Amino acid sequence: MFAWLIPERRRAIQAAGRLRELVLEMMNDYTQKKASSTPGSIIQLVMDSDAFSLDDKMAQLLELLIAGHDTTSFSIAWILLSLARHPMEQTKLRESLVSLSPNEYSTSPQLKAVVKEGMRLYPVAAAGSIREAGRDFTTSRNEIIPKGSICFLPFILQFRNKDIFAEPDKFLPDRWGKPTQEMVDALNPFSLGKQNCLGQSLAQAETFSIVARIITKFELSVEAEGKVDFFLTLKPVGAILKARKI
Repeated sequence: MFAWLIPERRRAIQAAGRLRELVLEMMNDYTQKKASSTPGSIIQLVMDSDAFSLDDKMAQLLELLIAGHDTTSFSIAWILLSLARHPMEQTKLRESLVSLSPNEYSTSPQLKAVVKEGMRLYPVAAAGSIREAGRDFTTSRNEIIPKGSICFLPFILQFRNKDIFAEPDKFLPDRWGKPTQEMVDALNPFSLGKQNCLGQSLAQAETFSIVARIITKFELSVEAEGKVDFFLTLKPVGAILKARKI
């Protein structure tokens, strides 16, 4: 009953209301223009499903909108900040993209390496996810994890494991040129299994496109480092980049 006395709570409620209105507009727009919709698109799959009620459809779209907004935008922010801190890596990425059309950016090995390294060094979902063991597991130390155990491993520890990644605290995209199998297996920023990130493909497409378009048009430098903050997501608070048009 005292929630309205807290400014952050009031803003959160107002933001939730505006997001609900936005999703309703999206749903109404889809209904009116259904004939021209893109087959296989997320909204088409949700809206045309007989398994969902109207409220379920709204909840699904709202979840996708919220889950894909902060995580993707902060991942892009960390990657751009890392490139701004490392001008040589920024130049190397730009040179790998100049001969490609925007539709081909995602094929650049250097872009893929930069995105992987940015997500490794600064996983937005830094706390990882919690899982219940579905069967007994034996670790490499012959320790038994019984079925039903609650397992929790923060991504930020896993992705900076010095036994897997050389110089784990450094931004080194070239490490992904010839990664070991351990490196490949250890990097799972979208989690694994049936409950992995539903928006993984969309998030990767957005990240590749936005990072590539910015780097091909601007030279970035750091004006203010800001600070690292974590509450649900890992974010660079107060960081400021300067962009010089090329």
